[in-house]
Amino acid sequence: MLKSIRRGQRWLTLLLVAFVGAVFVFFMGSGGQSGVGTPSGKSVIQLGEFNLDLSDFQRLRAQQEQTYREQSGDNFDARALGPFLDAQTLRSLINTVVLARSAHDLGLGVSREEIQSLVKQSASFRDESGKFNVEAFNNYTQYEFGSQRNFMASVRRDLLSQKMISLLYDQATLSDGELRDSAIYDLEQVRFAYVALDTASLPPGEELADDALQAYLEANTDTLQLRYKTDIEQYKESERVRAAHILIQVGPEANEATTDAARAKAEAARERILEGEEFALVAAEVSEDPGSRKEGGDLGIFPRGVNVPEIDNAAFSLEAGEISEIVQSGFGFHVVQVNERLPARTRTFEEVSSEIAREEAAAQAAADRATRLSNVILEEINAGMSLEEAAASQDLTPRTAGPLSRRPDGFVPGLGGAPDLMNTVFSLNIEAPTAGRSFEVGSNRVFIQLLERTEPEAEEVQATLDNLKENLLNAKRNQLVQEWVDRQRSDFEKSGELVVNSELVLSGS
Repeated sequence: MLKSIRRGQRWLTLLLVAFVGAVFVFFMGSGGQSGVGTPSGKSVIQLGEFNLDLSDFQRLRAQQEQTYREQSGDNFDARALGPFLDAQTLRSLINTVVLARSAHDLGLGVSREEIQSLVKQSASFRDESGKFNVEAFNNYTQYEFGSQRNFMASVRRDLLSQKMISLLYDQATLSDGELRDSAIYDLEQVRFAYVALDTASLPPGEELADDALQAYLEANTDTLQLRYKTDIEQYKESERVRAAHILIQVGPEANEATTDAARAKAEAARERILEGEEFALVAAEVSEDPGSRKEGGDLGIFPRGVNVPEIDNAAFSLEAGEISEIVQSGFGFHVVQVNERLPARTRTFEEVSSEIAREEAAAQAAADRATRLSNVILEEINAGMSLEEAAASQDLTPRTAGPLSRRPDGFVPGLGGAPDLMNTVFSLNIEAPTAGRSFEVGSNRVFIQLLERTEPEAEEVQATLDNLKENLLNAKRNQLVQEWVDRQRSDFEKSGELVVNSELVLSGS
């Protein structure tokens, strides 16, 4: 029975999002159930003699969070995952109780000797010499479960649930034909052509004429104004300045003499400007910034955060026409001049109406184009043309994808996830290679045509059978168990025997 229990443990590990290994699971608490009579007395789940309370939920919830935390590392977000972990923990506990109750109803039992045997096998309760440590066992059961009685009840429920899983596992079978078909299913590849019609953007080179844009603006002013008000935040501009600078380069590792010489050169440039020389001419002559020197040091109009902090601090502390003191940054020494200050403001509808109209009109034109071409392509395909022929009639060039194998997400390079498309392309054959429909993939309307199907050689299929068999059989077992548990749970709920106080744990109370 222990061998069957360990085999059933694989499914329970998935079900409980817990830890692997019977002894470790049960005696490090990942079963997470306490018995009737726990101190809190707050029932979360009741099913016949099985009664789980808030402490049971909290124990498993903490263990699941720790598991996810270890797997995710720095990416773990306790707040974001909180609702998921709450729901997952509750579902896991319900499933365990449903399995245990069903095992009990079938006459399965757990003897005290079975529990004692598992306890004695646990490395958690052995001292350095390998002997069973009664004190460690007592301390653990008292701290985690409140008493040995509660601990024993918890282990009994877990063993009952695993015995039920073991019985269900034995009902799953896998024929040689299923196994071979699955291997071929995983190994075969396809290469196909596709035409993607973007419903949101026009192709490169196709732009709206100015008169068409103006006509759209005039005909849709009310709609565009509504979008403007809805998206008002994106039309807000922070405070900006128009500024220029002179840079005399010197690295942070330069010696004192080199640094002093660079500073003196920057100060001399500043003095020339203060004495009346034009900033742009001095910058063009002495500035060592290759990006702005030819423009007389002009940095254009910019908000805070675009330039290095030292330039930002100088520029935004000056009034228009003022020149800064010498400013040092990691690049060297700067002289900054502010030519204009522009206060924070919101661009008006009149200023952005053409911009909004162009986006909306282009999107509408793209949708119209995709619809028109889709109708033509479908008509020609239904008339007997291949996709390649139908595309050519509209001056469209299909792209090629593959060779590709099946993937659960249906990922197609250049398109993204398209499970429906991928399933369909594998159902096509060379005699009838073109799908008679389109597929919505992101903003694209896609048509496909099978070009080539490559089936694996017999030797390749045979080489994968051994590895595939265990995984495929386990998948069937897991599916069988989960479907069975869901049905049993539904029956217990309809009869009123299963009572779940989800608000107690999902509300955080």
